[in-house]
Amino acid sequence: MSQLIAPEVRLKQIIDYAYTLFCNRVEGGIVKIDNEASMQLHLSNILLQIGLLNQFSADEQFTIELEKHIYLDNPTSKTRKKARVDIWIELKKSGKTCWAAALELKFLKKSDTPAVTDARHSVYKDLENLEHYAAQMQNLSICEIVCSDNLNFLENKGMKFSIAEATDIQSYPGDSTYCSVELSKQYSPIHWDKYGNYNFLKISPLIR
Repeated sequence: MSQLIAPEVRLKQIIDYAYTLFCNRVEGGIVKIDNEASMQLHLSNILLQIGLLNQFSADEQFTIELEKHIYLDNPTSKTRKKARVDIWIELKKSGKTCWAAALELKFLKKSDTPAVTDARHSVYKDLENLEHYAAQMQNLSICEIVCSDNLNFLENKGMKFSIAEATDIQSYPGDSTYCSVELSKQYSPIHWDKYGNYNFLKISPLIR
């Protein structure tokens, strides 16, 4: 008899498929986004519907929370003891969490991002925070999703905190303007997906 798909695999599949559906619905015009809040609303709705279909037994439960507060036993100088995650999803069995995933969202609209380097730095900072959460919490996957209509993010290569196409995500020592970013996980080179007037980026650690 075949075993049920493992919870961590299911959550990855849920996120991947929800991301694809979300991007396609934006391109098709059925979903309109103009800020991070609308992005969060529409993506979480898709995540919920797919997540419910991934409950395979009566004692399983898929849950989702927006702007969830999580409590860290060992906050760093860069994170607070009480942190907040944009989207939090969980797969529970008999009331106990089997696996969870924390998602951070970024909406980098051209008209709202005069400081491009600041915006790129915020993407890396979110990744660093997500890694810190995963290091302190058992059975937690992490993912960051970025949306932008600014081609400058895709094409500025060789710059500090670059999120250009094909850039390798890596740590930075910091300088007089920007604090250091220390990343411990391995990521695929950045790849932007073009949908309509927007470009989307999904960043999650490689499964080793």
